[in-house]
Amino acid sequence: MKPNAIFPLTIIVFLLFCAVGFAEVKEIISEGTYNMGDGETPGVTESRALLNAKRAAIEQAGTYVESYSKVKNLQLTEDEIKVMASGLMEVTTVDKKRTVVGDGFHFWVKIKARVNSDKMEEVAGKAKDKSAIEDFKRIQAAYDKSQRDIEELKKQLLLAKGDQKKEIEKKISDDEKRFQANEWIEKGKRATHALSERSEYLKAIEAFTSALALDPTRCDAYGERAIDYQRIGELEKYKEDLDKSLALKCSVEAKGDTYFYAYFAIGKDYFDKKRYYDALEPFNKAERFYDHRGVYRTSDPLYTWRGLAYQRLGQYDRSLKDFEKALAIDPGNSLIFTTMGSSYFGLENKRQARVYFEKGCTAGNDYACRVLRDHFR
Repeated sequence: MKPNAIFPLTIIVFLLFCAVGFAEVKEIISEGTYNMGDGETPGVTESRALLNAKRAAIEQAGTYVESYSKVKNLQLTEDEIKVMASGLMEVTTVDKKRTVVGDGFHFWVKIKARVNSDKMEEVAGKAKDKSAIEDFKRIQAAYDKSQRDIEELKKQLLLAKGDQKKEIEKKISDDEKRFQANEWIEKGKRATHALSERSEYLKAIEAFTSALALDPTRCDAYGERAIDYQRIGELEKYKEDLDKSLALKCSVEAKGDTYFYAYFAIGKDYFDKKRYYDALEPFNKAERFYDHRGVYRTSDPLYTWRGLAYQRLGQYDRSLKDFEKALAIDPGNSLIFTTMGSSYFGLENKRQARVYFEKGCTAGNDYACRVLRDHFR
């Protein structure tokens, strides 16, 4: 090797060493315990102990994330720090034990959680998403409720007899299913947010499906699975899950705009595929939420598109009713004038057709001007 080649090589090695040196991995060891009572199963009991260990780890990881964020000036809120800590942790079980305590079992779990600083800023961006914070809070609240409910049921079981005892045992079993469903939903959300790849969305769909098998009333599982079906292009399944979500009355008033955009998008997709009849149902459902937020009325012209779907199906009277609604929302729109002219033309009412083609042409629609020139000389 030539002498002058040594110096550049030394620089490269030094830079590589520095790059590795800056990527810090924080390891956290934490423990969790849980006492199994009558009616509970070992598998879920162990999961509850593991959850307690993870929560202890999140507290420690949060302290690390907060320190790092101050150095990097990431300006994170307390909620964002918790979301980041949860999202960054890679957890492995180090040890676990089951011991007899009185008439029951005591479960103990020890875990190791790794937090990689390389992913810190990437996860920080996701943590600032309000929906991510809401998801985290919702999942943790479901765990907390399960814990409160199971403790109360165990107390009741100690005093219960006969049929009452069987009824409480059934409630404990149902609570365990809801707990497991929540675990699957958490896994699904992690897969959804991990990478924008089809394989991750398929994992998420599988997790949400497992959750729904345990608890068919989980609105959030239907909603999340619907979104993942949309992302992989499964339009029919996307619509099916939205319909199930609506049937369960999943906070419709609070998410009216979300349902509007979802059904409107499905209708538009059907329209673009020339499935005009299929487009009508989602357009009709979108109309139910059309007044939830008036700001999107002109930017997402539902009545224009539904009117066009009726027009393509030869239902010109219905198309005109929708075009009139669209025109009331967006007066002077040259496209609406022109489409109304086309519907009147389809009804063989050339006098009215000419009126609206002239309005469309005057408003700047070139197609309306060509129609006037070619058919109404």
